[in-house]
Parts: sequence; structure tokens; C-alpha cells
Amino acid sequence: MNKKCQVFTPREVVEAMLDKIGYTKGLYGKKVLENSCGVGNILCVVVERYIKTCLVEGYSNISIKKGLELDIYGVEIDEIHFNKCIENLNHIAEKYGLYNIDWKILNIDSLNKKWEVKFDYLIGNPPYIKYSEINSSIRKFVKENFKTCSIGKFDYCYAFIESALENLNDTGKMIYLIPNSIFKNVFGKNLRAMMLDDLTEIIDYKNLKLFPGISTSSALILIEKGRKTEKIIYQDVKRNFTSELPKEKLGEKWIFRDGNREEKASTNKFGDFFNASISIATLLNEAYVVKEFEDNGEYIATKSYNIEKEVIKRAVSPKSMSYGKTEMIIFPYYYRLGELKRYTLGEFEEKFPQAVKYLKQFENKLQKRKSSENTEWFEYGRTQALKNLNQSKLLLSTVVTSKIKVYELNEESIPYSGIFVTPKSSLSLNIAKRILTSEDFLNYAKGIGIQANGESVRITVNDINNFHIDLEGLIRNGENEI
Repeated sequence: MNKKCQVFTPREVVEAMLDKIGYTKGLYGKKVLENSCGVGNILCVVVERYIKTCLVEGYSNISIKKGLELDIYGVEIDEIHFNKCIENLNHIAEKYGLYNIDWKILNIDSLNKKWEVKFDYLIGNPPYIKYSEINSSIRKFVKENFKTCSIGKFDYCYAFIESALENLNDTGKMIYLIPNSIFKNVFGKNLRAMMLDDLTEIIDYKNLKLFPGISTSSALILIEKGRKTEKIIYQDVKRNFTSELPKEKLGEKWIFRDGNREEKASTNKFGDFFNASISIATLLNEAYVVKEFEDNGEYIATKSYNIEKEVIKRAVSPKSMSYGKTEMIIFPYYYRLGELKRYTLGEFEEKFPQAVKYLKQFENKLQKRKSSENTEWFEYGRTQALKNLNQSKLLLSTVVTSKIKVYELNEESIPYSGIFVTPKSSLSLNIAKRILTSEDFLNYAKGIGIQANGESVRITVNDINNFHIDLEGLIRNGENEI
């Protein structure tokens, strides 16, 4: 379904997974399953450990062959990978004089399989596939059959993790290599709740890349059924630190902090005094944002078109601000007494014939957008952010690296990318800027953000609005500017 299904687990990671789960001795009679086994990168190591352990413990080749047929299970939907997996497993077994093994490796869709047995070990690296990349029929099946995927834009791996949890026996252990976005993604909430009781350890690779050419950041989760713990062990591999975290303090998003640093004891949130919102959504920026232009008095000229100045405003994005670029945007609305107003189709065509002529070249694309109901073809696809734009505001990127840059915008500027902030109380935007550029907020963003590329994390408007602030401290320091 997607090339991400074909990313296989490196040998050294497999060895670490098996060591961590305790798949090292006394393996005869213990059933193990990998429910997305690919070409057998994990199962080959499993089988070799199984054989070596059994030989050391005195089992005959006849017993070992029978054990392999009864204890080792795998599922792979791709027929080519399935055949290669069988070939690889046979190669391992034949090194030890074991032939004609009737492997319990199935060429089916794992998510459709109802197992009659429960497993002692579940080991895997499920396919990481974003919601937008899952075809509609599979999306429908997963939504209807897996609780963790019933709401929102789930990742395909959520269903594999849920399936694995359900197939463990009462003392079973599970280790999975998963995208670490699961810990903070809003749509992973149900999955986190399902895992929490039996979760004992997280090994977070963060921005260390385990798979060449793949930007997804990964983590190992260790599940131990029947072992109820109040804390989890959290290991940050890159920073080389380990800590114990109380499960009760993880919250809706799981935020892992160095040294178990406590959150500030404050009931005040950024969103109580300011409003962080996502920028406008035209759903076709190429039609509205004008990057190359000349001001010729009455019109803004771009290519062979002239656009009426009255329908043009300054366009801004964190990138354009960072590079000092001036861009313009067609703004097919107006404000009257601070309230957003819309043109009828007739009014817009009569008032701005040159803008209409310019937009007509994109009409087919504009008509195909998944726009809000009753939206005219010349309008933006979404209107939610527009009512708060006609005032001074701040702009910042959704991606945070080593520093948070905050830009001050006037009421005429239209942000088409990033997050913009407006006041909702008597506190001035100067206060908001100080908060957003503070070290406290940077550390918070790094903790709560979802890993993007390299050292960068991605934050949301909810992350910003939920940031706890020391209002009394601001007032005490004389910073309550109005």
C-alpha cells in the first residue's frame, strides 16, 4: 500500500528489542508473533535465538523442529515479502541441520486475523502510514474494527498496536518499534490510554534516524501484561539519560522531561489572555499569494495581469518574514466596523474585474477545493481565522528548533502560514511576545512538540494556548503592559 510498509528493522535494533523483552532463554514452548514480518528481519533473529537456546538446553533436532512449527508465528500481507521471509527462515534453520519446517507464517492481512491462541511474546515494527495515505476502503475497515482508530486521523500502525495488545496472554510481553509522534498526537489519545496500564518502559530515539532516508522518529515501547506499575522507565537515547515517570502525571499528551522537572504550579494559561490561531486557509495559495509583482499606482502588476489595490493586502509567513521578502495576497473580503463582510459574486465581479480576470486562470482548481459550505469560487476555502485578522498580531512558525522567532504584524497583514496570536484581554502583545520568546516556553515547546526533522519539533495552537504562565510574576515585575 505504501513504500513505508517496506522499511525493515536493522539487525542491531532487533537484537536490542529481543534483549529488552527477555527473549534470551527458556524459549521452548513460548509462543511468539510478529504481525507484520516483512522479509523476516526480526523473525530470523528470533528463530536463530530459539534454535541456539534450545540446543544449549539439550533439546534434540526433532524437538526443535516441532517447537519452531508450534511456537513461531508471523504474518505478512505482501506475497513477495512473504516468500522471501520463508526463504530467509529456511536458510537460518538449515544452518543447524533443520529442514522441511512447516512454518506458521501466513500470507494474509494481519488485521483480519482472529487468533485462537494467545502469545507470550509480540515483537514488531508495524507499518507507519499517515491517515491521508491510507486508501478509503482500508480506512473504513480500520475505523469500524479498532477502538484506537474510531475517531480522528489515525496512523495505520495504531491498529497493529491494538491488535498486538489484544493477542498477548495474561503474562505476555510486547516490544514494538513505533513512531514517537504517538506520544503527543491528538488522535493517539485512545491508544495511549489503552497502553498505559501495562506499559513499563519507553526507549525514545527522538531525532536519531534508525532507517536511512526515512524522516520518522521512532521509539521502543515495552508492554508487560500482568505487571501493573505506577511508573514507567523513560530513556532518551540521544541525550543519554533515564528517568522514572509517574503514569498519573503523563496527561493527555505524554511529555518527557529531563530529571522529571515539574510543571509550574500555575492555573493561568496563555490562552486565558491571548488567542493563538492557525493562519488563514485559502486551500490554494498559488491563486492568492503574489510573490513577484510591481506597484504601478492604481494596480499591483504581476506577469501580464493588473490587480486592483483595494483587494490586495500584504501577505506574510514565518519564512517570508525571516528572509525579508515582501509578498502580497488577494483578500476577497472587507471589514466594516471591525466585522468581516463578504462580497456577493456579482459585487466582486463588478468591483474588481481585474482581480477576477487573474483568479479565473485558477478557476478549475478553485472549484475542486474541499471548501466550507456556501463558499464562492473566488473566496478562501476556510473562513475561521478571518474574523480576528483586522488587528495587530504576532506571528510564529509551527516548527521550533533552537530559537522561537516572533514577528509583529499590523492589522493589514494577512498570515497565510504559521500561527498568529491576538489579544483577548487587557494584556498587551508585548507580554505575549516576551512569553513566547522566553526560555521557559522554548523548553515547553521542545517537550510537548511532535518530532519533525532533525532537532526540530512541531507545535500546535493548543500547545501554545495551554502553556501555563506566571501571571503574578508578570505583574510583580511590572510587565502587565496594556
